[in-house]
Amino acid sequence: MGCRLYRVRIPVPGPESRAFCCLVAFFWAARAFCRPVVLDVPASNVLETVYAQYGCVSNVTCTVRREVADMRGGKAEALSRVVWARGDRMNVQMLKPSARRTVIDGESIRIKGLHDEAPAIYHVTNQTPSQMANLRSVPGSPEELLAPLSSLLATGWNAKPPFARTVAFMEKGPDGTPAFPLAFVSFDDLGRIGRIDFLPPPDDASAASSTVSFHGAFEALPGAWFFRRVETETKMNGRSFRTVSRFDKIDVNGELPAAIFDPKAFF
Repeated sequence: MGCRLYRVRIPVPGPESRAFCCLVAFFWAARAFCRPVVLDVPASNVLETVYAQYGCVSNVTCTVRREVADMRGGKAEALSRVVWARGDRMNVQMLKPSARRTVIDGESIRIKGLHDEAPAIYHVTNQTPSQMANLRSVPGSPEELLAPLSSLLATGWNAKPPFARTVAFMEKGPDGTPAFPLAFVSFDDLGRIGRIDFLPPPDDASAASSTVSFHGAFEALPGAWFFRRVETETKMNGRSFRTVSRFDKIDVNGELPAAIFDPKAFF
């Protein structure tokens, strides 16, 4: 889906005028009657519809803080500054738990710790599917979490309260028909993803289950919802873990420094 950006100068009445109040009221009334597309498309088209909403995002700059806590009181924290752009480009300055810089220029990945003499170098094409999903997903969006669902069979499901729509992602049986659900994705009445429930296969008692909830949504571009906080509750082998990811200072489609993805500028 192509994206076109238009800059149009429209005279807007001042906030003290009645015309301004009417304009604001009209905007919110129109918004209420514009039902999000993702609530009505066939279940099989839900993922591509969500991805299309982020098609106009060319780059993102943000700070990411992740806190992990387990049931026994153990805690871990990571803090990074992230610059991401399409074309497999990323610059990550990790501040916690240890200082480290990662620069990805579209072809190679260079990682250098504070005390390393030279960066380790890897090729982008040699990465695992989960690593590629991380590299190609818009930070602060649900894209990375949705990536593993692309090989499953999407089907309609009764909406899980308080959400407006829930789609089940099913493992395929030998005949290609839905066998059992491995995930549920739920949307609110604005078309925003509110929760993802990941289920273990019924024949694997040791597999993890998790629930991901999305909070602090804001619409950076029409239909492109970003989330300031993502919480994940994971259960596995009788233990539970809670991960909170916080996305701060989010700037979408901003002007980036010319050499931000040039390894020579950092190593």
